[in-house]
Amino acid sequence: MYKSYLNSREWKSKHPSFLRATGYRCQMFCVKVGKYKGKYRPYNIHHHTYERKGKEKWQRDVFVLSKRAHNLIHGWLALSLKPISVRQQNKNPINQYPNLLQQIAHAWCWLMGYILWILK
Repeated sequence: MYKSYLNSREWKSKHPSFLRATGYRCQMFCVKVGKYKGKYRPYNIHHHTYERKGKEKWQRDVFVLSKRAHNLIHGWLALSLKPISVRQQNKNPINQYPNLLQQIAHAWCWLMGYILWILK
């Protein structure tokens, strides 16, 4: 169900507004992402909460992240050597998503999102 939503036209149509909000920058590392000046830089729109799936708002529900930042949140910060899904992470009762490291990263991304929004 969730994977089909991520591949839907509805979800993909939201990406441009999220990217514009940050000036096409990753909220963790501030590098350019998305299609910019004729070049494509991989990115992910990262759900930090799933409470409003289908009605996501930038900052409240999702962040714009570079592929590397997204892999960091779902890899090392999830206490894994490689990126894992939230479902996989939640199989460990003492490492539920978001764990403390991921919450700190989310707080950083939230702060950087507003700074990027002001500076764009």
